Amino acid sequence: MNENIEKLKSHYEQLNSRERTMVIAAAIALAVFIPYQFIWSPIVNGVVERRTKVEKQEQDLVWMQSKLSEVQQLSRSASSSNTTGKSLYGLVEKTARQKFGGDIRIQQEGKKGIRVQIKNAGFDAVMFWLDDLQMKYKINIKDFKIDRSKTPGNVRASVLVES
Repeated sequence: MNENIEKLKSHYEQLNSRERTMVIAAAIALAVFIPYQFIWSPIVNGVVERRTKVEKQEQDLVWMQSKLSEVQQLSRSASSSNTTGKSLYGLVEKTARQKFGGDIRIQQEGKKGIRVQIKNAGFDAVMFWLDDLQMKYKINIKDFKIDRSKTPGNVRASVLVES
């Protein structure tokens, strides 16, 4: 190791003063650049990224808090809409007829259950109707069977619901 240092010293001493100045300037630039590039810059960039992430999350929190009262109101109205005196049968029949028209058959099944058979309806319409039953009216889907219809995109479905 000392041997290498001695070689560098002898090589440095052979340089003229202008070259020595350039070597010293390059060494100083490297001494500043390397710590900056590999230590300081990653730390600063990490802080900036974290700050940006926190600001975004704070904006999300403010938006969620602004929507809290709306969610609570919808939740209250959904739970009260199921308890407005409408029977489960009447509610299911009304929503199914609005969605599918005459392509349905509804029958009581047991004490609590209602079976809805949909003859020919769009798959998306059936799924949105089921989602409404669950989310708006808090109706449980106990059994669900679905088959393709002859018309592309349409299905035949049998659904058993309970409150």
